[in-house]
Amino acid sequence: MMTIAEYMHKLPTFFVPEKAAGLNAKVQFEFTGDGGGQYLVHIHDGVCEVSEGAAADAKTTLMTTTADYLDIVEGRLDPMKAFMGGRLKVKGDMMFIMKFQQLFDSKQGS
Repeated sequence: MMTIAEYMHKLPTFFVPEKAAGLNAKVQFEFTGDGGGQYLVHIHDGVCEVSEGAAADAKTTLMTTTADYLDIVEGRLDPMKAFMGGRLKVKGDMMFIMKFQQLFDSKQGS
């Protein structure tokens, strides 16, 4: 099983640039629990960049535990159920986070 750090740094390999035409946005990820941390995903000019740390100008912030996020990306936990159950919290532009997940190949958890 991948760690959050491994997964986040691998995220750009699942990015589909054609789906992000003209997009310039930052998404903050905040993970709690074992191996947690903060990661910033910056989508701009058809590129996806991941860095550790926080940014004040993130369009959306996603907060969850490392275990729940890995369960989501590996298909064991439905993201909508996690959100409705309070295990996944979103701060900022809620509609953007829905679009954001479509910018990546859905086979990312395999």
